[in-house]
Formats: sequence, C-alpha cells, structure tokens
Amino acid sequence: MALIRHKRFTSPDLSEIDKLRQPLTDGEKIVLNFFLENLPSDWEIYIQPHLNGLRPDFVLLSPQKGIAVYEVKDWNLAALNYFYKERGNATPILMASDGVKTFSMAKNDPIVKIEAYRNEIYELYCPNLPDKKGFGVVIGGVIFPFASKSQIETLMQPYLKIDNFKDNLNRHPIISSESLNSSNIKDVLSIVYRKDERINEKIANDLRHWLIEPDFSSEQRTPLLNELDSRQRELVLTRTATGYRRIKGPAGSGKSLVLAGRAAKLASEGKSVLLVTFNITLINYLLDLAVRFEMNGKVRNQITALNFHHWCKRSALLTGHMDEYNNLWGMQEPNQVLERSLAIATMEWLEQLNESDKFDAILVDEGQDFQQEWWASLRMAVKQKGEMLLCADRAQNVYGVLPWTEQAMKSAGFHGDWMSLENSYRLSPSLCKLASSFIELFLPNSENPRPLPPQGEIEFHTELKWIQTQSHLATCTCADELINIVTKSNPAISYADLTCIVETSQSGKLLVAELMRRKINCIHTFGDGERESRRKKLAFFKGDARVKVTTIHSFKGWEASALVLLITSSRSIESMSLVYAGITRLKKLELGCYLTVVCCEPKLEYYGKSWPVFVS
Repeated sequence: MALIRHKRFTSPDLSEIDKLRQPLTDGEKIVLNFFLENLPSDWEIYIQPHLNGLRPDFVLLSPQKGIAVYEVKDWNLAALNYFYKERGNATPILMASDGVKTFSMAKNDPIVKIEAYRNEIYELYCPNLPDKKGFGVVIGGVIFPFASKSQIETLMQPYLKIDNFKDNLNRHPIISSESLNSSNIKDVLSIVYRKDERINEKIANDLRHWLIEPDFSSEQRTPLLNELDSRQRELVLTRTATGYRRIKGPAGSGKSLVLAGRAAKLASEGKSVLLVTFNITLINYLLDLAVRFEMNGKVRNQITALNFHHWCKRSALLTGHMDEYNNLWGMQEPNQVLERSLAIATMEWLEQLNESDKFDAILVDEGQDFQQEWWASLRMAVKQKGEMLLCADRAQNVYGVLPWTEQAMKSAGFHGDWMSLENSYRLSPSLCKLASSFIELFLPNSENPRPLPPQGEIEFHTELKWIQTQSHLATCTCADELINIVTKSNPAISYADLTCIVETSQSGKLLVAELMRRKINCIHTFGDGERESRRKKLAFFKGDARVKVTTIHSFKGWEASALVLLITSSRSIESMSLVYAGITRLKKLELGCYLTVVCCEPKLEYYGKSWPVFVS
C-alpha cells in the first residue's frame, strides 16, 4: 500500500518508511494513512518509537491537546480463535486456539500493553504533567484494521464485564475496520480537537526525547559505500598482490569502516570471511557496519565474527582438542594462557586443518591490542592465496601490548609501508584539536597518529564540556549530565542515543543503579562474575532502545553522538591511552553532538581547563 505524503512532522520521516528494519504491516500502513488523511496538522506522528525499551506502534502528540498511544493488530479474528479467559473481576487472559491446541497469548495482549504505555508515559516520561489529573491527558487505543465491530465486541465480552474497564473505555477505545473506513477521526482520537490546559510545549518536549527516532536507527538505513572517500573506497574494493595489508590511522579515520566494507565485498563474492577483535562488544558493531554496505544480501551468511580468544576455543572444539584447551587453564596462570599459551597451542591444533576448512579472508580490527603470536595463529586458518587485513591505532593501546618491530611485521607477512588514513571524519575540528593536544601532553610518541579534520571541514554544532569533580559526586554527576544533554538538545535527541562510558565495572554498576533509581532503563555490560559479564557484552548492541552504559575498554571502536565519559583515576600510559580512546568516541552529527567528561583525576584538571566549557 502506498503511503500518503503529507506536510506534517513524523518520526521517522515519511521518505524513510519503506526502509525501516522492521517494516510496517499492512494494517499499520492502513492506520498511518488514516492518521495522515484525518489528523489536524498540529498532531505529530511517531512511528514505532523507542520508548525506554517499549515499542508501541504509534504515538500521537499535540502540545495543546494531548497524547495518544496505539497498538495495531492485523489479526484475522475469523482465521484463529482468539478469546479472553475470564477470571472473575481480575484481568482476563488472552488465549487462542488453532483447532488442535489452545495456548496463552498473554504476552501479546494489546489491552495490557496499552495500559503499560499510558502508565509509563504519565509516570516517567512526562514528569511535569499534573499529579492525578494529568493522567487524563494520555489516552490509548487498540486498532483492528481487519476486524469488524461485531467481531471485536464478541472478543471483548469478558473485559466489558469489568466495571473499571467499561468506565475507562473512552481512554483506550477498541477501534474496528468500520471506524477507519468512515474517516471519522473522533472515533479513533476523542481528544483530537479539544484544548487541554494540562499539557504544554514543555511537557511535549519532555516526551519528544523518548519518542524521537534515535540516530542509530536512521543510520542503519544509510548505505555506506557511497560515503567513503577515494582512499577508503580503494581499500574496500581492492587487494594487494600478496593479499596482506596493514592500515593505520587516528580515531575516526574509518579503519573499522574499511574493514567492514572489505568483509562485505568479499562476502558478496561468496568468500568465507572471519572478522576478529579482542573486544567482544565490537563484534555486533562491525557486523552492523558490514550489513550497511548492502552488496547482495550474503553478508550475514558469509561472515563469521568472533573475538580472538573465543575463536581459539572454537578451533579447539572443531579440531578435537577440547581436553588440551581445558588443561591449559588448569596448568598455567590465566594471563599467561590469554597472552601467549593459547595462541601457540591453537597453532598446533590447526596444523592438520584442511584447506577447504580455512577462511578466504581474515580481517583484524584494533590490531594494536594483538600479540604477535595471536596473528601467527590466525595465519594458520587462512587459505594459501587468501587475504589478511590488520587495522591499528597505537594511540589506543590500552593494554600495554609491545608494538611489533618492523622485522616482526615482515615475518607476519607484511611488505611495504603501512596504508595510512589521515583524516578523522568522525570527530569535529574542535575535538580533533583537543584530542591532538591530549596526545602531545600524555602520549608523546611520534608514531601515535594525530586526528586531523578533512581540509576545509567546517565546525558544526559540538558541545564539549569538562567537569572536574570528586569521586563521591561522580555517579550523580554523570546521571545529571546524561539528562542535561537530552533536555537541552535542540533539535531533540533521543534517550536511546545516550551513552556513558566508564573506566571500571564498579563505577559502571553504581551508575546503572542510579539511572534505574531515576526510572531510566539501561543496557550495560556489568555482570556478577566473568561468565555473566561476557553474556552481557555479547548482547550489547547499538540498536537497543535503552541508554547504554559500559566500560571504555568495551566501547573502544564504537561511536556515539551523545556521550558522557567518566574518568576516575588515570596515571599510567595505558590508562592515558584509555582516556584518549574515550574522548575520541564522539561521533559528529549534523543535528549536533555532545560530549561531557566527568573527571576525578587531579592530574588531568589543567588539560580539562582547555575545553570550551570547564566546570570545577
């Protein structure tokens, strides 16, 4: 069904609707067209908004009239027997029967969902609505585009027996196909023309930050190949004579972009590709980038993405050496196993690997984190005429790995100079200058590349703030700054775009607890024990609708347009590299980007005073 083009605010924009990762159903398209045709122009339409982890189908907002939230159900009530199981005056349970078995549909009950949406909008996302009486500003409805009024009345009989439900039916109407066909907007939105003094522009703006489409959602619809410069494009589309290539560049220069693009190019040719990182959380990010190159749909099937140590474990499993793998951990110190022994053992396990079981290409990101033995073991898994790529930035050497000598590079298969990416496209010119200054002051190695903006780059809206504080104030300060970034942003940015990165898991857990106390949901990487933490890291991804909280280590290689960085104590070269990695995670955005550093380390205070906004 074609959508009606209309001059009103929608999020996302109507031009993007056909590109949504979760496409609109036929019923949702009917409802959207109904709203576009019949709503007065002062009503804003939010489509599949990210609501602190909830995902209603539509939210309508008018700063003068109110808020409406809808669930759309494409159910064919004649094809599957839906019914509500009565429980006295308690809430009925939605059930369904296919003629053979009967099963619960409680998790999909649209009435329950609408009540959850209304309650959270009132209680959490519009704190300036009047107490008690303000709840009436928020209405909700369930729309059945393919069901008649009589079918819906039959389905809802158990609910209609509950007095409270009947009394509030005007607050969550059940809308049939007849109402949509009649084009009577008041049947769907009773408050459509009513002025309401309980809502105003300030309250509407509170809610917009929860409803507006996050940057990560819109960027997923943007193909990347055409956004590359000539050097990046060359690296994505070509290979060297030997198949080996090493790329260096400062933060934001596009190393991960090139690596993901090259992976997508090779996958589109039907070749098997292994993406390897040290950072577990970087796996999802690289795969998301690779998919955005949209070569021919083979990306997910042809690319394997693992962090190095899990790849070693998989190699042991596939070659029948799990006993040896387990024995390593019982015989040696964990750090020794992680740094050298496991890689050396993996080389032995792979000696008899069949050529057909090897990869056509192995691509390594954040190569400055890799020991030489790790690379050597990976070479055992690539085909004879295969391809290997190493991307690195020595300024982000947060683990203190000794740089490889040039002789070691030759032994690793590299010949000729590094390929360099010199310009930082992710960082604004002002942040490039501050990041370069940080290198000069704290990481003064001549081989550490300084981020440089492209020639002629014009400064855009970038808010850079440094807060020097004490450790006992740091948690609340970070939470305050996350909220401040959202509330002062204009145009509005989404809560789902907020990220806070911290030096330690302990400080991260404290921040998560503080945000939860403020009723702000988070996705984070902090677990009780290594196993749980690993699972949380694997589940951490940019497309989640919640505020993100993680360590700088786990966020290395990522980017965010609304960022708070917490520095608790930084004195060693490795910790300074960590701080540098943190301040260079900011991603420029035409609508504006925001970075606040909350610092408890006195050694960095004089540097912080060079920032545009400094608060002590």
